[in-house]
Amino acid sequence: MPEPDRQVTSRRLPDGEPQPAVEQSLTGVLLRVELPPGPANRQFGSGTLVEVESPKMLYLGEVQSARDLLLSITVEHAVDREALASIQRIWQPPG
Repeated sequence: MPEPDRQVTSRRLPDGEPQPAVEQSLTGVLLRVELPPGPANRQFGSGTLVEVESPKMLYLGEVQSARDLLLSITVEHAVDREALASIQRIWQPPG
């Protein structure tokens, strides 16, 4: 079973369904993600815009290559989820 901090969800943008995945590595702006077997994962071909969400980060990028179940994604934007939550608390009125 993968380590919990390496489990992510990947989603084709703008309207794809979230799919479970495992973060293999992040080197510079290149994120490698392994998808589980299944027909839904064929939607991630080269050039696909994707969102990858981990417990700590949100990545937006483009699939550069898809070999078997391994995606190589060029990350265009990375957002720290804790920092984002802090900003959201400030901007949202107490409810």
